[in-house]
Amino acid sequence: MGFSIWNMFKAGLLILNSLLILHRRRFLAKYGLDNINNLGSHPSEQPLKVQAIGLLQAVQYMRMPVIGANILTIIFELLLGGK
Repeated sequence: MGFSIWNMFKAGLLILNSLLILHRRRFLAKYGLDNINNLGSHPSEQPLKVQAIGLLQAVQYMRMPVIGANILTIIFELLLGGK
């Protein structure tokens, strides 16, 4: 497995998939990452946590494009015989 744009795309897609499967109420609520309003303090006091919550909320809007990218990746891998 060489270092190519295709492999970097697949690695990014895997990371995006891992963020998409995190369920808000079941998993993220345990760690206080479900909503910015549930921090218990002012958001400027915990900037890293607020950025993580924002990232997880923004990724949820990319669900359909990621499904399409997954389908295209699977088709290319089947047709081209990825190693």
